[in-house]
Amino acid sequence: MSEPLTVRDLASVLRADGLLREVVGREDAAVLGVAQDSRRVTSGDVFLAWVGSTTDAHDFVPSAVEAGAVAVVVERPVPGIHVPQLVVVDGRRAAALVAERVLGSPGATLHCAAVTGTNGKTTTAWMLRHLLAVKGPSAALGTLGVIGADGKRAAGAALTTPGPVELAHTLARLRAAGVEWVTLEASSHALDQGRLAALAFDVAVYTNLSQDHLDYHGTLEAYRNAKLRLMDQVGPGGAVVVNAADPAWAGIRHPRLIRYAVADVDVDVAVEADLVASAVRVDAGGSAFTVSWGGNERQVRLPLPGGFNVENALAALGAALSVGVSLDTATARLGSVPQVPGRMEVVVREPFTVLIDFAHTPDALESLLSGVRELTDGTVRVLFGAGGDRDRTKRPPMAAAVARYADRIWLTSDNPRTEDPERILDDLAEGLGGVDHVRQADRVKAIHGVVGEARPGDVVVLAGKGHEVVQTVGAERRPLDERRVVAEAMRLRGAA
Repeated sequence: MSEPLTVRDLASVLRADGLLREVVGREDAAVLGVAQDSRRVTSGDVFLAWVGSTTDAHDFVPSAVEAGAVAVVVERPVPGIHVPQLVVVDGRRAAALVAERVLGSPGATLHCAAVTGTNGKTTTAWMLRHLLAVKGPSAALGTLGVIGADGKRAAGAALTTPGPVELAHTLARLRAAGVEWVTLEASSHALDQGRLAALAFDVAVYTNLSQDHLDYHGTLEAYRNAKLRLMDQVGPGGAVVVNAADPAWAGIRHPRLIRYAVADVDVDVAVEADLVASAVRVDAGGSAFTVSWGGNERQVRLPLPGGFNVENALAALGAALSVGVSLDTATARLGSVPQVPGRMEVVVREPFTVLIDFAHTPDALESLLSGVRELTDGTVRVLFGAGGDRDRTKRPPMAAAVARYADRIWLTSDNPRTEDPERILDDLAEGLGGVDHVRQADRVKAIHGVVGEARPGDVVVLAGKGHEVVQTVGAERRPLDERRVVAEAMRLRGAA
């Protein structure tokens, strides 16, 4: 029988990482669990506290101790507490290391891959999970929640990358279910906050970098630097896969660097790349292209619509190749990738097309709508909004991207949160440059409107929400599944 985990063991973990400042109290208490929410503390837990953007968890240390916490990890000593206190320099990073250790080090016993970038993370992670399944039971974790080894969504997730305790619990559950490979979406917030600090990755993938989350990072350079921190967590012998066409990653150096590119987009970049797609042909059912790797060529038929998905496929392919999946196996398996929920997802095919996509940045909208334009000569109707309480500077460029491709534009709410929806629409309208548009802040009414006016052969694009089935208005999360709204709009249209 193994020795019980103690506060001393946790102190050793934190000391080895350079996080431990001091230990207040005895170190011999046995630790049975871990919690970062004082309302969920049970007897024997270690409670994790740090200063957040809106709350200071040190205020909840007394209630955590009252609930049965046997120790606390804090960024400053809390007076009047009778349990041991591990005082650290970075509570978030410490939380990741402690949670991993308390829950039996699940991350250390799993093969882990990470995908980061402004756009394409979810689709790339979805594809990579599918490719890695040939190596053993494979799961993915990110914006879509937990995708199990059976390819089904096990749960939703509010954040691209979960908090440290939730992440450790999730990895422990996946390990218990027999999963061997896990692909994680690594958000810039998570990397900046050290949520992934306990993990060593077999491969890290960089898709692209464009304006997003500047409300948090302040500058594009700080945003980029947060992404680059992922490289520090690539384990010995691991690989780094980068989009060669993105200048943001031009300075990346690594012993096992794989650069991918689409020759049809940038021939000069492709000449220097290791993994190249060429002769790309796009149709409504997906795309076909030639892959070149190590002097070998293979034909690929990708069943996901949108030319931009060729880059995502290369990113996933590069990662799979780096961990030992053969070129023959990986390229063949790309032909059976399932539809990604909320990513260019077709929900109506006749008499016109309605598709749903998560695109909510200028670059994502550019990629999405340029891809839609390749598929139709009909009228393209685009409904979109922008998230409230987030980077306002990206709103006019988002609208400008839509104006370049749409024949008909509907401005509506995304997740307005606590911001005035009309002010958000004002910011978007500024980017339209006087282009005629319809303005309807109520997203359900707007969807009914754009579906109601569509004609045979048109393409209707609902951008921004994607896989999400709730809308955040104020502090309230209201049910809003666009698939159901579209179905109702189609029913009413048929009854008219």
